[in-house]
Amino acid sequence: MAFGILNDKHLTNVPGTGLLSDLGIVHGAQMTITEATHLKHGTGRDAHIILIPQPSDDPRDPLNWPRWRKEALFWTLAFAASLDGALSPLASAGYVLLSQQFRVSVDEVTSSFGAILLGLGCFMLFQGALAAKFGHRIVYLGSVSLMFISCIWCAASPNLASIRASRVFQGFGMSALQSLTATTIEQIFFVHERGIRTVIWSFAILAGITLGPLICSYVVENISWQMGFWLVSIPLGIGVILVLFFMPETTYQRAQGLEQSNTTSADEKQTSKDSTVEILSLEQQSLSPPRWTSQLKIYNGTFSDENLFKIFLRPFPFLLSPVTVFLFLVHGMQTVWLSLVPLCSSTIFTLEYGFTASQIGLTNLGGLVGILLGMMVSGPLIDHGVVWMSKRNGGVYEPEFRLLFMSSMLFGLFGYVGWAVGNDHHMPWIGAVACIAMLNFSMIISGSAAVTYLLDTHGPNALHCLTISNFSKNMVLYGTTFFANGMVLNRGVRTSLLILGGCHGFCWLFSIPMYIFGKRVRSYIARNPKLFAARGT
Repeated sequence: MAFGILNDKHLTNVPGTGLLSDLGIVHGAQMTITEATHLKHGTGRDAHIILIPQPSDDPRDPLNWPRWRKEALFWTLAFAASLDGALSPLASAGYVLLSQQFRVSVDEVTSSFGAILLGLGCFMLFQGALAAKFGHRIVYLGSVSLMFISCIWCAASPNLASIRASRVFQGFGMSALQSLTATTIEQIFFVHERGIRTVIWSFAILAGITLGPLICSYVVENISWQMGFWLVSIPLGIGVILVLFFMPETTYQRAQGLEQSNTTSADEKQTSKDSTVEILSLEQQSLSPPRWTSQLKIYNGTFSDENLFKIFLRPFPFLLSPVTVFLFLVHGMQTVWLSLVPLCSSTIFTLEYGFTASQIGLTNLGGLVGILLGMMVSGPLIDHGVVWMSKRNGGVYEPEFRLLFMSSMLFGLFGYVGWAVGNDHHMPWIGAVACIAMLNFSMIISGSAAVTYLLDTHGPNALHCLTISNFSKNMVLYGTTFFANGMVLNRGVRTSLLILGGCHGFCWLFSIPMYIFGKRVRSYIARNPKLFAARGT
């Protein structure tokens, strides 16, 4: 029992548990674990870290790519993710102004622009299947291109019906950058590198959510809401070019080992295995690292012989995975509560402080401060923290170590409750902005920990869990756009914020049993391969 994590009663070696460091701390003294000497390690200051997963000897393996290629791909994804985040709430600061312009209710404007969530949620179910069949590159390129085209369409829309249709297609384009990115991180980075990458990805999306409405609020107030979308289409066009040149295909089919007949003797098995390994080694030695230009093909063929419809059905059995339920509650629903703040900010700050659109946009600076603080804290803490705990656990890594960082959700709870109580006491606007900072601080740390835990637990199948979670989250969020602002108007700011705080606190409580029983959950997943081992991923 390591740090309160219950051991499993069924399996001796539970998948996910493994050596992360060849150093162990015994009675305060550092000891080298000799069993790990034959495994591949990191380099430099990470030389004591055992690489999980173990890379192959093939230079085409994304885990073996040169650092510059990995960084170019990742930062292209981060740039595109920031634009993805900006699109959803882009015009939210001007919803009250737009309701007056179109002569409809604020909720009708919100639901029209919120149609992006409908497209986002629905297409997530399809883009995962497309990525498994045709690879990640073509899906990313198609997604960013669709975001670019539909952004121009939205800017040229004359009415709410056209806006609603264009936003659905924007959602189609956004889906890959909110779910596929996690599996791309899993494909090119090792376990001890994933925490900071997940934090940066979350930061990029949340920074877009924060800065998009802030900048657009001035454009809405002084020019027009359409100009905001025209301006965003410029970096989206740049994003299409970056994806085209700096995002090669990351799907790589690893050898899963040799399947031997039960009638084969142990010596014959070993001889056959040695021969095969020798042949593979000779083949890999003849391979040279792929040229950059050779990886610019848009279409790279198929990566699965399975029927596309069967691939589409893969995620649904993962509804039975406790990790999927956990991810939906602590990451998906936390995103819903947080997303409701910018959706309702126009109503809240107009009611309480009489703010203009540009002033409402400036309140997003609080979110940006929270995101930056969260990134500064969690970036080095999540990855180095689990290495530190592994060393004190005899060098053994447990994925549940990451769940200790879910305690950051308490900052979000204090943010909602503090804002509600402060609002009743006529708290100045800076207090409300500070509460928004706490909400984003909570999200950046706990969200990154939850997604990284998913990658460690389900590995290549993490996309299926993330697809189900994100689909459910976006459907819930889209549903709330029809009544969220009306709830604030009818029930008041205080009651609305307390409801959000209560929901947030309930979701946080779910992380406690997940930490304690997480190892047994992983054992349950491993013992039910027909459900949780999708083939051809």
